[in-house]
Amino acid sequence: MCMNCILDARVLMDGGEWDLITNIFARAVDVHTTGIATNVKLLLKLIQEHNGASTNDDRKMQRIAGMITILDDVKSRIEKSQSARKRLAELRRCNTELRPSRSPRDKKHQEAVTSTDDNERLRKQLSTSLAARKSLEIMCSSLGKEKEIMACELARKVSELNEMEELVSDLKAQNDTLLTKLQSHAAEHKEKKTIAGDAQGNAALQDRNKVLSEQLLNSLDSYRSLKRKYKDAKKGNSEIRKTMEEIGVEVIAGIERIRSFRQRMASSKDQPADIEEEISALEQMFQRFNMKISKHEEQNNERAKPKAEISASSKPPVLA
Repeated sequence: MCMNCILDARVLMDGGEWDLITNIFARAVDVHTTGIATNVKLLLKLIQEHNGASTNDDRKMQRIAGMITILDDVKSRIEKSQSARKRLAELRRCNTELRPSRSPRDKKHQEAVTSTDDNERLRKQLSTSLAARKSLEIMCSSLGKEKEIMACELARKVSELNEMEELVSDLKAQNDTLLTKLQSHAAEHKEKKTIAGDAQGNAALQDRNKVLSEQLLNSLDSYRSLKRKYKDAKKGNSEIRKTMEEIGVEVIAGIERIRSFRQRMASSKDQPADIEEEISALEQMFQRFNMKISKHEEQNNERAKPKAEISASSKPPVLA
């Protein structure tokens, strides 16, 4: 039914009107491609602001939501561009001419106009692709900076783990001191009981022993808590290291893909469908980068604990 309507429309209009319709569809595709390049620039700007923002920035979630919205808009524009190309292909599908053939002069003139339009369209696509390539190169450099930031964060976590190990060793030493004092007080209590049998002194020693026992239990609980936190931090560091390795592999693959894409654009042999497929693959790759970065930030927020609170909860008071 659709092909019959196209044939009827082509019969009713002359060659100039038919070429005008095909040029309108081609310009619609160029508009979508230009909009995609603009959205990529805006996405790059948001990522740079996100990397330069502090950890306590209130607009962090808003920027992330804006990035997701821009990615959805780019996806919809690519789908619209593909549908426009599909409709243009459907309009050019039928090569049957129901009217008498034109003169060779008209054909040459029409071919020259079509060639000029195609060259202009390819020139616009080339400029848009070059702008997108520059944006992608800047994006890859920002990912390299993000990798350096993650390495610094990992080094900071390692130093915190070393401090926690020192704190655990201090707690063990305090526990040994408390146990020695408890044993000495028990021996003194037994000796005084056998020698004097003073009831008031016995009550004071019992209270002191009770306090020391409670301190020992609190120290043991703090030691167990620190041990659990140490295991959690160690597990988190292994996950961060694994994520960094995955991002490094994907960044290298993305750079190779961009270089190949630049070489093919320089040769001007790729069709628009191949260009759109390459842009779609690059978009999916950066979406995966964004998901991994967001997941890493959520894990850091969940594991973030004030260091002063850990030290205060882990050091019990020691009686002289």
